[in-house]
Amino acid sequence: MNLKKIIIALTCISIAHGAFAESVTEKITKAKSEMKTQLSAVSDSLLKEFEVILPETNSLSGIQPDAYIGKVFPSVPPHFAAGINVSITPVNASFISSNFNSLTAAISTMLKDTDAIADNLDLALAFQFPDKLPYPAASVSARVGGLFLPFDIGLWGITTGKIFHNKSIGNSPLFDFEYTSLGADLRYAVIEGKGLFPKISVGAGYQFVRQNVGMSFSKDFVFDSGYQDPDGKPITGAATLAPSINLMVDTHTFFGQIQVSKTILILTPYLGLKALFTTSNCSYKWKYDTFINDEKYDWLSDGDEKEVTHTVSDNGIQTQIFGGLGLNFAIFQTSLNVAYNFSSKLFTGSLGMNIKL
Repeated sequence: MNLKKIIIALTCISIAHGAFAESVTEKITKAKSEMKTQLSAVSDSLLKEFEVILPETNSLSGIQPDAYIGKVFPSVPPHFAAGINVSITPVNASFISSNFNSLTAAISTMLKDTDAIADNLDLALAFQFPDKLPYPAASVSARVGGLFLPFDIGLWGITTGKIFHNKSIGNSPLFDFEYTSLGADLRYAVIEGKGLFPKISVGAGYQFVRQNVGMSFSKDFVFDSGYQDPDGKPITGAATLAPSINLMVDTHTFFGQIQVSKTILILTPYLGLKALFTTSNCSYKWKYDTFINDEKYDWLSDGDEKEVTHTVSDNGIQTQIFGGLGLNFAIFQTSLNVAYNFSSKLFTGSLGMNIKL
């Protein structure tokens, strides 16, 4: 073979290798782009659901069966109440399992679409939830009667800090979870409830709720591509894929309300109506890092983040009816409370326990 033929052969090999590398690069770029679209859609879907659920499941925090508790001064004894409230809102849980399953499956699909995996990589974690999931909330509350005028002021709140941080349960993924709820309201007694008259109050308040949820996990597999990355390094060997996602939802709810109650012996039935105005700030971050032979490959790693703000005009004015029954035993009061939001069509139930004077 003369020199001319050798040069032609090497040129053909070089062109073929370049075309192959370009084809692989395009294939992975396309697969990553499709997966980025899917993961962002999953994140948007989760945020949309949570920003509706959170204000509603916390809407009974600080609830007090008496439409007006009386003055702290002048009054003997001064009127105040303090206690705890726990609530649940049954929600359709299919959106949680379907979205998280889509999240994990999308990454494995992306890698499989590159035809570069030697073994069968399956990242799907098969999240399973019941059809209805009781979404919980809790608060510690206090209410103090007004000075001279017939009004009272309520305060409530709770925070968990970060829990499950960098800890896994068995062989499950790592979770981060943070929940904070703070609120206050003021009620003015239109009718103080003397004699046969019921108590009727009008009021307004504000509630802030934050929930931060994160999940991360890793998966070991064998990567045997048979080709090189854009820098010319062979892509083969022991590999680890490390995906993570973080969702944060902040909701700010302003509300106006009217409430009526009447104490009969040890029972205090009550009924109320609220108009709710909610704004929200939501954000997500997701990423996945691929390590081959303990070296991170940016070519097979990606991430995205987004922040969304919704105003009252976006969310609309919501209407909620609430009511329940207080059971009074000396200075102790237990209440069973329910609420229904006509906009979100969500029910919420709660149990309150108070010391009340």
